[in-house]
Amino acid sequence: MSIHTNRLVDTVGFEILGKALGKDVEVSLGKAIAAGAVFPAGSDPLSVFREALSESIRTIETNERNILFQRFLRDGPYEDSGKIPPKMVSKRLSDDETAAAIRFIYYRVINYFQGALGELLAAAPCCKVLKKLKRKGILAEAARLYIGDVVGVHRKTRKGILKGADFHILIEKPNTVTVAGVAEVKSYFQSKKNLKSQLDKHIARAKEGLCVNDTDYPPENVIVGYGKKRQVVRIAVLPDDLKLPRTFRFETTKHGRLLHVDPGVPKKPEDSIVRIRDDLWQITLRWSKEALAAAAFEMTFWYMGKVGEAIYSHGVPKEWSEMTAAQAGCNAAKMMLYYAILRCRTKNESQRAIALYNSYGFGYALGTNFKNAKGRREMLWPEDLDEILADGCTKHGCKLG
Repeated sequence: MSIHTNRLVDTVGFEILGKALGKDVEVSLGKAIAAGAVFPAGSDPLSVFREALSESIRTIETNERNILFQRFLRDGPYEDSGKIPPKMVSKRLSDDETAAAIRFIYYRVINYFQGALGELLAAAPCCKVLKKLKRKGILAEAARLYIGDVVGVHRKTRKGILKGADFHILIEKPNTVTVAGVAEVKSYFQSKKNLKSQLDKHIARAKEGLCVNDTDYPPENVIVGYGKKRQVVRIAVLPDDLKLPRTFRFETTKHGRLLHVDPGVPKKPEDSIVRIRDDLWQITLRWSKEALAAAAFEMTFWYMGKVGEAIYSHGVPKEWSEMTAAQAGCNAAKMMLYYAILRCRTKNESQRAIALYNSYGFGYALGTNFKNAKGRREMLWPEDLDEILADGCTKHGCKLG
């Protein structure tokens, strides 16, 4: 089942990320485009953003777990704890399948969106580093930043193209390409040792040959390093470590009570760029790991709703007859996550499912950080938030960590 990715993303704008983050992504892409960065597709910030979103969705849809993901939203886990009745075994996901679907959502779907956001934000500061290197005469004016899948790496042992570094700094000439730099972008924290290893690996793999915008360069036509010292600039990009606020309030309206969670706006006015040496730079984005994760969770729930909408496009279940296909899709996603919690068999399974379910209803900052005295996530309800507002914790000792 396809959800017509191109048609879907054509309706999406930067507002899906929230006002502040969406604006920063738009500005980053605008600056990178103006600096001559080469993107896989698109010539303006919005089309580049939509292509990045499309690529994330295509990656999800080509994963072998995608069929299970769709079944999770269509059929779901059995809707109670205990043994699954024999007549329902073929109509519901098994506990193993439910756990696998939750792992796929938690470790893959969310990470695809989160990683894409990190790369979009990293485009402008990486172009800024490139400009500094040109100004110092370390790199030639012809050097350009190539983003993501614009550059592919030859396989070492057989035919085909693999993904290379997140970004490459290349100098293309007739019949040759010089690898002048590579960048590794992380939307989560990574040790310096692991970052160095990944950057070194990207440089080593580039020697096997590159495919740049459909132009193939065999190994003998790839020059690794620039200048007399044949240096390759290494750029490591990491998120900030600032936590999102756990503060909130309720507003009473004629439609009921509305929850308002304080937004997490970066305290730094811009990204941090530090030159460790001429061939090594570290960029710390002004947006934090938690902020990127929160946006990725929201994008995941949006996507789950759209998959559900496609599933119910030819009719919703009778018990949901008052709902549109879109409403049914969102309702199915939340309902199946609730059932998944009932079917969890281990602490890890429970913690992942609860994080998803809570975040769907209350947002990432509250949903993933509502924990008991032992530091384990618990299911969150509005009355828990009332108790936290009154006493700082619930009567059972749960807090927002």
